[in-house]
Amino acid sequence: MTEKRLIVNADDFGMSRGITDAVILAHRYGYLTSASLMVNMPAAEYAVTRLAAVPRFGVGVHLNICAGKPILPAREVLSLVGPDGNFHAPGVMIRRLWAWRVSPREIEAEFQAQIRWMKQRGVTLTHADSHHHTHLYPAAVRPFVRALSAEGIRCARAPRSNVWPRPRTLGGPHEGSLLRRVCVQAYRASLQRIALREFDMPESRISFLSRDRHDLTALGEKWKLAFANLPPGTFELACHPGLFERGFSETDRIRHQREEELHWLTDKAWRDILDRSSIRLITYRELCGESVAQHVAREAHALQ
Repeated sequence: MTEKRLIVNADDFGMSRGITDAVILAHRYGYLTSASLMVNMPAAEYAVTRLAAVPRFGVGVHLNICAGKPILPAREVLSLVGPDGNFHAPGVMIRRLWAWRVSPREIEAEFQAQIRWMKQRGVTLTHADSHHHTHLYPAAVRPFVRALSAEGIRCARAPRSNVWPRPRTLGGPHEGSLLRRVCVQAYRASLQRIALREFDMPESRISFLSRDRHDLTALGEKWKLAFANLPPGTFELACHPGLFERGFSETDRIRHQREEELHWLTDKAWRDILDRSSIRLITYRELCGESVAQHVAREAHALQ
């Protein structure tokens, strides 16, 4: 493919009203093309009602097993929750996933329950990903595949992530020692080629080095550099726009980043870079639609 295509997807849709409103604004007045909904968060129902105003918006599910309460009764997902009935916090859940101290059956059931929550409200899902990338940990990969397959979701976020311009060091954007970075990069690539091969995915997610992700001034410039240096192919930029909401934002760890990203997503200077770089903005809907057309063409050719 010689064309450059980009899905700009907002995570955490429905986490709060401020985040939900920012996502809608970034689509209507900027270049945000889609979002991933967290169905067990306080503003999830509110987010569904806002979709009527943005009919071309792509909406997927942000599968979540590390914040809030499950959709299923807590007694049905005991390995995923603490004594209070809430999911284990991200750090705890990630350690449990690495150690296989969770029930794959319960993960699959909860993933399916979250997908069905959206379907019951009339939302047509374009894709799936997960909060804190929990579906990429070994204990959750198969439940993720089974849940999406059972619910007819054919598009997923790419496990592979890259930095543009390409850094001189090995290991991509991952953190830690050289050995760890290379191992994580190889693991993510194998997930894309083997474990998740049945799904349509972008070639990679745009990512950034750790030092840049923790410096908002640097991060904004890295967004611009990524747009200017993106190679041909289909890629995704995952982002987290948000507006201040009293009672939520005071304890939100990335509150300031959310506000800055909303600015970048609606700033004409950022959009001009996309246009100058000949990047076409798409959603997962187009990605899946192409796959269906190709499949039909192959079937027709086989019948000739």
